[in-house]
Amino acid sequence: MFLATLKQQTTYFLCDFKVYWSKKGDGHILYALLYLLTCHGLHSLALYRFGKVIYSVKVPLLSHLLKIIYRIAWFILSTIYGISINPISEIGPGFYIGHYGGIFVRAKIGSNCSIGQGVTFGSKGAGKSNGWPTVGDNVYVGAGAKIIGAITIGKGSVIGANAVVTKDVPENSLAVGIPARIQLKR
Repeated sequence: MFLATLKQQTTYFLCDFKVYWSKKGDGHILYALLYLLTCHGLHSLALYRFGKVIYSVKVPLLSHLLKIIYRIAWFILSTIYGISINPISEIGPGFYIGHYGGIFVRAKIGSNCSIGQGVTFGSKGAGKSNGWPTVGDNVYVGAGAKIIGAITIGKGSVIGANAVVTKDVPENSLAVGIPARIQLKR
C-alpha cells in the first residue's frame, strides 16, 4: 500500500509540476526558479501529495508521528496561502491552482483540472454531510465558484466564475449563475 501510494503520488506530482512549469513564461531560468519557489498552488499540491503518502504508512508509532508533522505543516501552509486541500480528497494528475486564497477542496477530482481563487468543493447541509463532489477530467472551475454536495461534474465542463453548483453537470457543459444554469458548450 505505501509503495504503491508513493509511486502514484510521485507520478501525479510530476504531472502537476509539468503543468506549473508550462506556465512559467519564456523568461530566464532564474525567473523560472523564482516562479516555482513562490508558486502557492504547487506548494499546496506537494504537501497534499505528501499527506496522501503519509496516510498510507501503516507502522503505528511512525504513522502517528508523521501525521502530526503533516498536520502542523498543513495548518501553517493553509493559513498562509488560504488553500485547504483535505488529505481525504482524491486529486488526479495535472491539477492546477491558478491563484491562491479562499480555496477549500474536499472532493474527488479527475486529471488535468484547473481552478481559480475562492473556489469551494464541499458538502452541503447544516452539520450533516450528504457527500462531496466528483469532478471529471479536464474541468475548469472559475474564480469564486462553489460546488456543493454529492454531485458530479462531467468531463470537459466549465464552471463559470461565482457559479453555485448544487446539481449534476453533464459532460462538456457550461454552468453559470446562482444557482447554476447548465448550457451545452458549442
